[in-house]
Amino acid sequence: MRNPFAAPRTIRRIAARRVFQLAGRRKKVVLTLGVPQPVPGSDWGCALQITGVKTDWTRPRYVFGIDGLQALHLAMQAAGASLEACGAELEFLGQTQDLMMPEFLPPLPKSRRKRIEALVERELKKYVAEAAKRHATRRRTAREQKS
Repeated sequence: MRNPFAAPRTIRRIAARRVFQLAGRRKKVVLTLGVPQPVPGSDWGCALQITGVKTDWTRPRYVFGIDGLQALHLAMQAAGASLEACGAELEFLGQTQDLMMPEFLPPLPKSRRKRIEALVERELKKYVAEAAKRHATRRRTAREQKS
């Protein structure tokens, strides 16, 4: 008898897929998230699979949540953590330092979370301002070189 909590052997209804490359090689690493669905005898499950590197997720497995949104959220967290922990240098869109996976704050008391969110907002504004300055300098230099 099939375990009702086991994910299907293949993910048929795909919510998202991202293809990475091992840095400096042609080998692909594929992250696949299934569409969250109710799981008999449980809450909701979101199938997760990562192929191309050695992880616990080479076969699809469910990540469970109390509803579809939480299952998807937790599956994304598990995927990011697993890709970081696999030890392989992955590349996405030519970048090796940033896989462009969402970052999640740990569950903290509301007052602490608000402080961290404010800090992130301040740092983001600084980064955008610095990037705008660099861009303006490059444009100015390019115009001067044309003249």
